[in-house]
Amino acid sequence: MKFDTSKIEGYAEMSAEDKVQALEGFEIEVPAPKENDDTEKLRAALTKANSEAAEWKRQFREKQTEQERAEAERVEREKAVEEELRGLRRDKAVSGFLAQCVTLGYDNDLALRAAEAMADGNAAEILACQQEFIEAKTKQIEANALNKQPGLTTGAPPVGAKDKEETNKLRGYFGLPPIS
Repeated sequence: MKFDTSKIEGYAEMSAEDKVQALEGFEIEVPAPKENDDTEKLRAALTKANSEAAEWKRQFREKQTEQERAEAERVEREKAVEEELRGLRRDKAVSGFLAQCVTLGYDNDLALRAAEAMADGNAAEILACQQEFIEAKTKQIEANALNKQPGLTTGAPPVGAKDKEETNKLRGYFGLPPIS
C-alpha cells in the first residue's frame, strides 16, 4: 500500500527526524471495503432468518395466549365446580340437621332456621332457636297439663238423698247448718 505524503503539510521541507515524527503521528484513513456479492447474500440470509424468527416468535406468543386463555377457562370451570360442590355439601348438611331437629320436635320453620345456623356455624342463631323451642315446648306441656285435669264442679247442691246426707254430715263436722 502506498502512502500519500502530500496530505502532510510541509513534508518536503522537513528533516528526516521530523518526517519520522510526522509519519508516526499521522493517522491513515482506511477506505471502506467495497461490498461484493457474498456480503449481499449473507445480508439477505440474515434478514430472512430474522424475519422467520420474528414470525415464529409471533406464532408462539399467539399460541401462548391461547394456552393462557385455555388455562383461565379451566381455572374458571374448576372454581364453578368447587362452588357447586360447596353448595351441595351445605345443602346435604342442612337437610341432615333439619331431619334431626324435626325428630327432636322442632316445628318445620324453626327446624330449618336451626339447621341452616348449624351448617353455617352460627352459634348465636342456634342458641336463639333452642330458646324458642324450649319456650314453645314449655307452653305445650302446660297446655297438656291443663287439659288432663279432672273437670271442676260448679258448686250446685247435691241432688240425691245419699248426697244430701253426706253433705250434711260434712257441714255438721265443720259447724255449718245442714242443707234442707
